[in-house]
Amino acid sequence: MQENVTIGPGTRVGSMTIIHKNASIGSGTTIGSHCNICECVIGDNVSIQTGCHITRGVTVEDDVFIGPQVVTLNDKLKGGPMVYPYIERGAKIGGGSRILPGVRVGANAVVGAGSVVTRDVPPGALVVGNPARVRSDGQDRQAQKSP
Repeated sequence: MQENVTIGPGTRVGSMTIIHKNASIGSGTTIGSHCNICECVIGDNVSIQTGCHITRGVTVEDDVFIGPQVVTLNDKLKGGPMVYPYIERGAKIGGGSRILPGVRVGANAVVGAGSVVTRDVPPGALVVGNPARVRSDGQDRQAQKSP
């Protein structure tokens, strides 16, 4: 572990995971093996599965699930400033997905496995594909949960 890393109580980190300087990880979070966690903010009760790359500047709010082999990116490769993905509370990111620079994944949104997210995802929406497209605005999923 490097300098200025904070890890909350009850957080578990898998083997061969690198946590870089200035990373902040909340309590009750699970980070799988073989992950690369750069200078970022990760909330409470987050699950980051094996083989993920969480790049510098990313914010992951509380209660987020990030499937295996998810990669976040922060450089548009256009010579401008870095722009950072932001993943809001309760979002679920399917395995193998790519979250491009500056993208915001809304609260309780779902990103299907293997998706390439090139633009913001509205709260509660389901997006899938390459590039990821909205398949559901979340209203139909919410209606199914109601008694």
